[in-house]
Amino acid sequence: MIAPILFIAFAGAVLYAYALYPLALALLSIGKASPAPAADRADEALPTVTLLIAALDEEAIIKEKIENTLRLDYPRGKLRAVVVSDASTDRTDEIVRGYEPRGVTLFRVEPRQGKSLARNRAVEAATGEVLVMSDANAMYEPDAIRKLARHFVDASVGAVCGELRLMRERGSENLYWRYEKWIKRLENRFHSIIGANGSIYAIRRSLCTPLPAEVDDDFLWPLRASLDGHGVRYEPEAVSVEHDIESRNIVREFSAKRRTVLRGIQSLHYLSKVADPFGRPALAFELVSHKIFKWLVPFLLIGILAANVFCLDRPVFVAAFAIQLFLYGCAIAGMSTGRRIFYIPTFFVITNAAAFAGVISFLAGKRSKTWRKQRA
Repeated sequence: MIAPILFIAFAGAVLYAYALYPLALALLSIGKASPAPAADRADEALPTVTLLIAALDEEAIIKEKIENTLRLDYPRGKLRAVVVSDASTDRTDEIVRGYEPRGVTLFRVEPRQGKSLARNRAVEAATGEVLVMSDANAMYEPDAIRKLARHFVDASVGAVCGELRLMRERGSENLYWRYEKWIKRLENRFHSIIGANGSIYAIRRSLCTPLPAEVDDDFLWPLRASLDGHGVRYEPEAVSVEHDIESRNIVREFSAKRRTVLRGIQSLHYLSKVADPFGRPALAFELVSHKIFKWLVPFLLIGILAANVFCLDRPVFVAAFAIQLFLYGCAIAGMSTGRRIFYIPTFFVITNAAAFAGVISFLAGKRSKTWRKQRA
């Protein structure tokens, strides 16, 4: 009798993580007005901004990023671009220095310290009231920084996350990332988004407290801003575009996702030592549902399969077992062939296998302190 109960409980938890949580957000937001869109501001009202571009051996893309930055529409004299080179060993620094006459600054960190520590040092040297964090492969729409910065005219706003569009092969957007952006919109309406995205987010420089190497600034700084009573907003009109890792490159996809989960757990663990992220009911609800439940899904899937084995005496459980085997078989086929027809089950399995590895790595005492490029 216990096996069917466990099967239903585990399956219900997975369903909650992917479907019932956004449904709960939507229901809890009934009657709540969505945050009013920030109005466009006159140039003189906009804050000074320092754009910090994280770079590690980016000679293949840094020129395109700088050219993209120089085309941004922001008041003259109010935007400063700084490339933070984390001890790059290729021609990244040389290329950046070639743009110094056009106002681009190179800030080299040596020895290599990882993105968080490199940004700590760059923040100390930054001059803008607002800092915009970007990656070298993130290409901004011309008005992206203007759309972010207009929110800071409101003194209660601490951080603003823009919209990252992850483009896959053939120009299609990553389906799962579109789902994640939908969740952000729901969270933005309900209470506050959980963290930001390192590709495009802005934060008041005064809120950028020093961070240890093993945490992600795009998760910790906005979350701490929210805990301190500052508004953390989502701005879908501030657009950054990146090319996603190709679906055929399973190893890179797995590695990138495993590291993301590991650093996410490290970040939450660090925050729990310096602040109480669960002291606010609404924020705790979002953290547990959006982050912790997702990290637990691979263990729940294993539990579903194991419980299913012990209740194959009923047709409905036989069908459930067959469906699981079919989906996992499709995932294996996708990994071995790279065919797009198997993309969804392959992506689902890779994502959860990476989450499993990330959780196990954390429990085993492994820590991620430096960063690696994950390019297609």
